Amino acid sequence: MNSIYEHIYKASPNALSNLLISLYNTSQYRIRHGGEYQEFRRYFEESEKWPQEKVEQEQLKRLRHFLRYAYHHSEYYRNKWEALHLDFDNLGWDEFRQIPFLTKEDLQKNIKTICTINPKTAVKFQTGGTTGVALQVFYTHQNIQERFAMVEHFRSRFGFQFGEKTAWFTGKDLLSQKDVDKHRYWKTDYQNHIRFYSTFYIQQKNVPQYIENLNAYQPVYFSGITSSMAEIAKTGLKLGLKLNYQPKAVFPTAETLLKEDRNAMEKFYGCGVYNQYASSEGAPFITQCKEGHMHLEMMSGIFEVLDLQDKPSNYGELVVTSFTTEGTPLIRYRIGDLVELETEKQDCYLRYPIVKKIHGRFTDCLFSRETGRVCQGNIANSLKHVNGVQRFQIIQNNLDSIAVNVVKTKEYQKETDEKMLTKELRIRLGKKIKIEYRYVDEIPNERSGKFRLVKNFCKESI
Repeated sequence: MNSIYEHIYKASPNALSNLLISLYNTSQYRIRHGGEYQEFRRYFEESEKWPQEKVEQEQLKRLRHFLRYAYHHSEYYRNKWEALHLDFDNLGWDEFRQIPFLTKEDLQKNIKTICTINPKTAVKFQTGGTTGVALQVFYTHQNIQERFAMVEHFRSRFGFQFGEKTAWFTGKDLLSQKDVDKHRYWKTDYQNHIRFYSTFYIQQKNVPQYIENLNAYQPVYFSGITSSMAEIAKTGLKLGLKLNYQPKAVFPTAETLLKEDRNAMEKFYGCGVYNQYASSEGAPFITQCKEGHMHLEMMSGIFEVLDLQDKPSNYGELVVTSFTTEGTPLIRYRIGDLVELETEKQDCYLRYPIVKKIHGRFTDCLFSRETGRVCQGNIANSLKHVNGVQRFQIIQNNLDSIAVNVVKTKEYQKETDEKMLTKELRIRLGKKIKIEYRYVDEIPNERSGKFRLVKNFCKESI
């Protein structure tokens, strides 16, 4: 929303603000579902059935076209690649790997020369800055249509149809002070049947109001920030609150899906939880198939998994080239996530490569001189035998110490539970690292609405 529109929206009574949201969303969906959207839907449905050889040929064809486009339309890439003398018509994988990496800092610093389109007519997306670097990128309408076609193709595997009631947990600033005072933590797009729930007020004391409203609205699909939907589920289970109807599917986004969060959501919402990976700046997609595997969507881009020496590996940093980012081309982009590829052969109808696990961002890991890099999924498991922790967060500023922020409940016994948590953390991080506990009343979400279990500001790495 632009600033004038937002000011009018915030000053409006609830009914009018809901209408304004409906009008705004409808204008956005005209872009997303217009143009070549239907053609892209057919393309993704058909390409899933292709033999492996045809898939690889199509991926290479799209890569060559995308690189040629970036070279001719982006000043940044033209200057960077000029000395490489790339042969776009015959480019192979060895030649592709000569192209230099693009970092988040490169993207932020050079956005004007990387961008290939007029920002005034582009579709703009802003990342939340949870990695320490906030970014704004620009999409063509065609790219947006392809990205939404990919997302909704994935969701259609599990019955999703746009227009059915959906609960969307968002980190956008939707609420006025009057809304908050009335414990009204949502806004509704009645035209497109979407109720947007603010993630900023999901605390134990407010969760009953969220669940009561979900039971009143009865959305059949849930989508949005993973930790927020998981927090609703965990608190609902703890307080003995239930949904009085049967949803069809939960689609978590924006954060790594931890096993304990999936289990809590499946139990509380009473339906399947179906995972996907992408990013606001435009990463290609990793999506869950009907068999439960996570697949690299090869028609959306190139995925490289690299070790610490930037050599191909089955476990390491994900570097992406995204075909749907012609407005702000992402080419060999260090997105900052760790993934692990499946090495054992799996029997699956979908032939795309399988991701065994998405470990999350480098900044979602802790570093230990004794045990190396420890990802947040492993850190989350340290609570398995600890009672009375409502929420916790670990902050690391150097290799020799961590600070553990804990929101505790009445069940937490400092003498026994802190000792058990320390034991579990030392199993993962070693005996030498210093552990400091801070007991707090609340651990707020980030400005993006996401919750970060780990915040790593360590300038050294392992």
